[in-house]
Amino acid sequence: MRASLLVASLIAFSVASPLAAAPGSVYGPSAPGDSAFVRVVNALDSVPSLRADLGATRFQDVSFGTVSAYRPVAPDVYLVRVAGLELEVIAKSRTYYTVAFTPGGILLFEDATHTDPARAQIFLYNLTSIDPIDLKTSDGKTVVVKGVRPGTSGVKVVNAVSATLAVYSGAVRLGAQTVLALKRGSSFSVFALGEPAKPTVFSAQAEVKVP
Repeated sequence: MRASLLVASLIAFSVASPLAAAPGSVYGPSAPGDSAFVRVVNALDSVPSLRADLGATRFQDVSFGTVSAYRPVAPDVYLVRVAGLELEVIAKSRTYYTVAFTPGGILLFEDATHTDPARAQIFLYNLTSIDPIDLKTSDGKTVVVKGVRPGTSGVKVVNAVSATLAVYSGAVRLGAQTVLALKRGSSFSVFALGEPAKPTVFSAQAEVKVP
């Protein structure tokens, strides 16, 4: 009964649309008001410690299967290169981006801003070729983020209740389950990456790192 109540509390009143306000208001320290915010994901198992530059901003020591903090950058056009891959990134003011380095290329996501201090936000990123994937409660009975296709992400704003979740393809669980301490105002991301036969799943809480 207690588990059922937790699931109901997590899902009740959830909405799919983002809230927009000042950058950094729930992610951590503030930054210049016209900043764009960028973070990077290392989904390249051939690059155990990734380094990438966006202009004067350097992301370094990003291990395989991890994501960096968001970093503020000046709105501009950047060319990012890693391991023979390259992508043009047009960073717009007051916008959050996730740049994922994968074996198939570099993927750019424009992330929904989260500024609701009373609720939590959960992203699911599909960096695999599995089509589609869902984020569910660990028992597979309740869908939190549904139908995320390869190279895309989904997001849900939920009540701030700690939950044990897992990524599924249909009824098949992919990788390990993940426990999210969903506190008020927090934003978490769940990433699925790797080969379809043996995918990796990891999660991280969003934060902003200001030099």
